Amino acid sequence: MTALISNPPYNMKWEHPFFAQSQDRFIYGVPPENNANYAFIQSALATTNHCVFLLPNSVLSTNQVDEKAIKQSIVEDNYLVAVIQLPERMFESTSIPTCMLVFDKHKETQKILMIDLTDKAEQETRDQNGQYGETNTKRTYHKTMNVLSEEMIKHVTELVRNPKDEDGLSSYVSLEQVKNNDFNLNPRRYFEVENDYTHRKYVDIVADMNHIIDLKNETKLVINEKAAKDLGVYDLIKQFQKSAKLNKEIAKIAQEEHGLKLKDESFVSLSRYKELKFEVKDWEKLPELFVLMVGMWAQAMRALNNEENRYLVEYKDAMLNDMFKKV
Repeated sequence: MTALISNPPYNMKWEHPFFAQSQDRFIYGVPPENNANYAFIQSALATTNHCVFLLPNSVLSTNQVDEKAIKQSIVEDNYLVAVIQLPERMFESTSIPTCMLVFDKHKETQKILMIDLTDKAEQETRDQNGQYGETNTKRTYHKTMNVLSEEMIKHVTELVRNPKDEDGLSSYVSLEQVKNNDFNLNPRRYFEVENDYTHRKYVDIVADMNHIIDLKNETKLVINEKAAKDLGVYDLIKQFQKSAKLNKEIAKIAQEEHGLKLKDESFVSLSRYKELKFEVKDWEKLPELFVLMVGMWAQAMRALNNEENRYLVEYKDAMLNDMFKKV
């Protein structure tokens, strides 16, 4: 195989083969069982020289020890050609923000092209047909999507072929720069910022945060603690609860300092009672459908939580900048 393009399942759980450590495809290390993103990447690099992956943004700045070590080794071996950060809401089935990673095992330069397309999308409204309940009643609804124009796609393709710095769009960085940024692959880290930094309006930052919170609040999971542990989502739920606590602290500041309302998070709750919403009748053996459902929920919530954290950091950076201006 000479080339591969892949859009694998995001943040999928997998089981390590007992001989995984000795497999050639895992020369950089075995990825954690709660996330197969870097298992897919390493498997591709072991069998082809050129590959492109469409993955969630979490692969760019993961703090998971095993994943971070794998990412660092791939960058140091100079296989990564380009990182393209895409706008959110580009898929009809999910609003998860994603990125493209372009690899070439025979690169001729010691540089990586960073491209940020998060604000380069155009909106397009599509009619979708579906049905609800157990009837054949059909419904048509409208969904607004983010799309990239043909001109932008052609321009980015040309940039990957002939990398260069372009204001507000791309930055061609050295491996040393990536190393100095602790191997964080988020393109925004590598864009030049003028000393006279002007942050986005607080109302816009809070609007983006509220958008993410609305998406998280669309579903709520009430789950028994033991069931959560058995399904492997207990630690993740505790992490979300800590995030909700931070959300309340930021909400108080936003209201007092800027008169803005940040919405409350209410999408998960742990219970010591035998309750689970969605309904589960057999507590000795959880239905396979529910196991799959919780896995999909955890995947989507993890991605949204990472995106919300990005806006939280942006909000705090904006506040610190304003504080220093007053000194």
